[in-house]
Amino acid sequence: MRWDDPLTLWDSFVWDSPDSPAPALPPKPKKLNRKTMASNPTPDNPDVLRALADRVADGCHQHEVAVGIKQNIETAIRAAILPLSNAETVVGLKKQALANAYTALQTADDTGAAVITACQLRLKQKLGQRWNADWEPTGFPDQSTAVPRQQDARFTLLDALKNYFTAVPAHESVDMGATAAICAAQWTAISTARQAVANAESAQTMAFAARTAATDMLRKRVRGLIDELSLLLSPDDAKWEDFGLNIPANPSAPEAVASVSAVALGNGRIDVTFPYATRATRYKVEVFVVGVDTAWRLGKSVKDLEVILPGFTAGQTVKLRVIASNDGGDAAPSAEGSVVV
Repeated sequence: MRWDDPLTLWDSFVWDSPDSPAPALPPKPKKLNRKTMASNPTPDNPDVLRALADRVADGCHQHEVAVGIKQNIETAIRAAILPLSNAETVVGLKKQALANAYTALQTADDTGAAVITACQLRLKQKLGQRWNADWEPTGFPDQSTAVPRQQDARFTLLDALKNYFTAVPAHESVDMGATAAICAAQWTAISTARQAVANAESAQTMAFAARTAATDMLRKRVRGLIDELSLLLSPDDAKWEDFGLNIPANPSAPEAVASVSAVALGNGRIDVTFPYATRATRYKVEVFVVGVDTAWRLGKSVKDLEVILPGFTAGQTVKLRVIASNDGGDAAPSAEGSVVV
């Protein structure tokens, strides 16, 4: 049809007639007010993980047959707990061994410094009180007769003094404790102690790696059980709590932390430790400085069972408590602990 077509009978159309009704749009879907499900995260901290694993194993002992758990049964979970438990013990022993190795090295170095001081006094009698060219072959660094401040420099100097007294035996003094043999023996003692530290550090690194592997294995087992339970239990089943877990559709606050311990570390720091609280996914460590604070205040929120709090003043008495939390809310505060900074 053309606008300028004379055959078009425009008058035959009724311009104000109503059009056919447009098809109705589909109704918008009604938004559902779903309640957010509580999560049951798998802990990263080995201590927290072990505590939770023990609880879920208890739940398996009670329900695995009736619920139909097939993969992550009690025996499998407890079998995964054991390597981590053993690995934690080994880590503790290796930490202790490393600390002892460092102590032995410090003792050997202190003795080495005393030997260098004796040699310094002897050489001042022979070479003069101040640095000059005669001091050059002794090995004292930086054109100074002072005992070096760095451990590595003292270690190197003992070897140089051994060589010097071997080359110039007339400058030795048994009475003053300045001889090639004494320097050599102390250099060997420090060398042995340094190697012991290196060995202890390597052993500790291996222990950490073994603990990480055991932690990963147990995490997979606990996570596997939680996933398995999500297929076997309804989100509002009360049995979740028998496994030490949150009821996803109806989470409840965790149990309260049983106790809290605090140790002053020096430099205004406090080391706070506490036991695992069932169903807790995080912890609020609160502090109250006697004579300063008028109310409890948050020190730090953590997921682990230990935290170091800095910033206190020597002599302050600090009270501490811990509040366990999860998606269901906060537990009652723990019993109070206290420490003098």
